[in-house]
Amino acid sequence: MSVLVFSPISFFNRRRYIISRDGAKVGEIDCAILGEKAGITIGSASYTAAREGFMSGAFFLAANGNRLVSAEKLSAFHRQFTVRSGSRTFTLSATAAFGRAYEISENEAHAGAITRQSFFSQKFSAELPDDLPLEVKAFLVWLVILLVRRQRRAAAGAAVAASAR
Repeated sequence: MSVLVFSPISFFNRRRYIISRDGAKVGEIDCAILGEKAGITIGSASYTAAREGFMSGAFFLAANGNRLVSAEKLSAFHRQFTVRSGSRTFTLSATAAFGRAYEISENEAHAGAITRQSFFSQKFSAELPDDLPLEVKAFLVWLVILLVRRQRRAAAGAAVAASAR
């Protein structure tokens, strides 16, 4: 298993993430301000990760107009995706209701994990199968970033609502 580390470029900019392996930058994810989409750069190759439609639970990774990977979020109440890449199918799911640890499984067997390095850290480690292409790994990382951003927005909204009372 190879380990990727990803984190925002700074504490104040949580839109752009650097992906590194063994201390060397291998890619970057630039999340859109509005909407659930991002530009992913791996080396000199560019990819687009996006949500299929406004109310859809379908997501995809595309390059030059060709879809490479798809993901489906089957329930609005569970932080879980079914990800398809070629003939392979993975499940990306949160390991706890409020935590920031995610498990990747293939054929119901553990295939990897994406976890926050420590409670106060913004860095995550992604331990993913070696035979997965780097762009598929980056797409899995983006799905986790998406879930973390949603969780952060929900917490901020709850805090505002509580302070208005």
